[in-house]
Amino acid sequence: MQSKTPDEDSPNILLLDSSTSKKQFKIINNTFKKIITFDINSDRILSEKNFSHIVSDDFLNNSESNELDSICIDLCQWYNKNDGNELLSYEKINLGSLFRVEFHNFLIPVIKNFFILDKLKNLYPNSTFICSGNLFQIATKLGMNSIPIDGKSSDIELTWDKIQYNITDSISLKISKDNLNKLKNLSNVITNLIIKTKTNTNHKKQFALIEFDSKKYKKIFNESNNLDDTIYLYNRHRPIFYNTESLNIIRNSNVIPYIIPKHSLKQLKSNIDLAYQKLSFNLEKFFTNENFFSNFFKFHNIELWTYIKPNLIKIFEKKLLDSIHEIEYAKSFLTNNRIDSVLLLSESGFTEQIIINLAKKLSINIILLQHGLIIDNPNADNYNKILTGVQPLDSNYFFTWGNISPKNTKKLESKTETRLIGSPSLDKLHTQDHRKPKKPNNILLLATGPRNHQSVGHDVNMWKKYESMIKSIYDSVLKHNMTLIIKKHPDMAETDFSPELYSDLSSAQIVKNDELSNLLIDAKIVLSLGISSGILEAQMLEKPVISILVDYDVFGSTEYISNSCLETTLEEFDHTFSKLLNEPDSLDILVQKGSKKLNQNISNIGFSSQILFDTMKKLQ
Repeated sequence: MQSKTPDEDSPNILLLDSSTSKKQFKIINNTFKKIITFDINSDRILSEKNFSHIVSDDFLNNSESNELDSICIDLCQWYNKNDGNELLSYEKINLGSLFRVEFHNFLIPVIKNFFILDKLKNLYPNSTFICSGNLFQIATKLGMNSIPIDGKSSDIELTWDKIQYNITDSISLKISKDNLNKLKNLSNVITNLIIKTKTNTNHKKQFALIEFDSKKYKKIFNESNNLDDTIYLYNRHRPIFYNTESLNIIRNSNVIPYIIPKHSLKQLKSNIDLAYQKLSFNLEKFFTNENFFSNFFKFHNIELWTYIKPNLIKIFEKKLLDSIHEIEYAKSFLTNNRIDSVLLLSESGFTEQIIINLAKKLSINIILLQHGLIIDNPNADNYNKILTGVQPLDSNYFFTWGNISPKNTKKLESKTETRLIGSPSLDKLHTQDHRKPKKPNNILLLATGPRNHQSVGHDVNMWKKYESMIKSIYDSVLKHNMTLIIKKHPDMAETDFSPELYSDLSSAQIVKNDELSNLLIDAKIVLSLGISSGILEAQMLEKPVISILVDYDVFGSTEYISNSCLETTLEEFDHTFSKLLNEPDSLDILVQKGSKKLNQNISNIGFSSQILFDTMKKLQ
């Protein structure tokens, strides 16, 4: 559609988001009745230019935000409707399910913008809305009196279209999936040259680690040397190794990285081509039921389907060939190597879903290994199962950390059997030196911001509040002549701090991918802003932990954190922090409290990797 010249006498409202070009941002002026920004980046740009504006989140309340989260979980499972399990499946794997997490994350800002724009349409019926490209597309679907700033809109970018590649502890790059595949191919070549990739068929049992990081699970890789069984590493999403340390861990272990033989690729090509043609035809057939999907994709009686349909088709077509390839690769791996058990860290990942479905057909044991703190609020069940995949739906066994696991995992609806294994990721800290810190003035802040897979992660006001909390903590620490080290969450999708916050934190050390244990050793006190599994690592190293409650943990804190840490609010933090520094005995009591709860709730501390393999070997 051609751009129109707005009537300058009309009450124009300017709507901006990140799809607005830098050129357009430069020519924005104050002649508009209102300027409304729809995401963090556009808000930051206008704030930097000192333009008065409103953030779109002002038109959304907490109840509506929670509704939005709930509907997005429902809608991301669109593939189960309209005979999807028949039409969209390959090897009985529904391909729509494979990217449900990415599609869910795509839906959150889209449906949020639909809802807010519909409100604006009713609030300002006589206004003309001048919109950035993406917002204009939605505005036209809502029948708003709208004009595009230009005819451009940004391409769809899903969560895993760009991957974080860690070069060292402190250096990482965000690269496209195409470039990641090139790096993976290079790592495969190196793997073939310097790491054993063939197996001894006389070994008793065959196990597979699915999408494991050798650095994080170093003890599992080390423990493999004590086994006479075959252990494969099947990494398709993450590289087999990404730096010298991760490479050496694999080289010095008995774990065999699986690389698809070239001759298998040629044999699979004809199957893949036929499947692609059939599924492309089925996709067309699947979406012919316009009436059903128009009713399914609705929020507050707002019809979403005409906007979502072309985007969903584009996403599916983009994922289709890769999905078929990965299913064929996984099938070849599981059948040719006669795998007895597969070990997963999540049920919702792309590779993991494929492995689960094929393993079921082949009667292979499916084991879900707990790898982080699980939110124990019953309202988080769908979040835990559908999105994060940390609670079992399809696994035969759930290997948990111990009593720390949510009570509802002990009453699983599925036939999953629970085993208390412990936390292999904590094993490496068991023998760590608990010496006094060399830098006794260091205070470590574990900073976990609003999550992007919840609507709160797209809330500009909440993100500003998060940054103001960090600034307030920094001021308190600085007031006591201490040094604040801020460890950001490693999630590559998490929004970066604003330039203003970086400037305000001039004396702080801010890191993202540094090894947490190294930071913990030199910390006098550990602070946690938001839920973090790093709390347990701190307690393993006998550090006192203060947990600061935040609004953006929408399901609240966990029972373990509440019982093992000193829990406080931001308003009370300065007083609590000062009191601890002035009363050394209080620090010792807090350390003892954390250590006691850790030992009561985590099984087999230091030996869980050994228990893990012992338990796997006994499974029938």
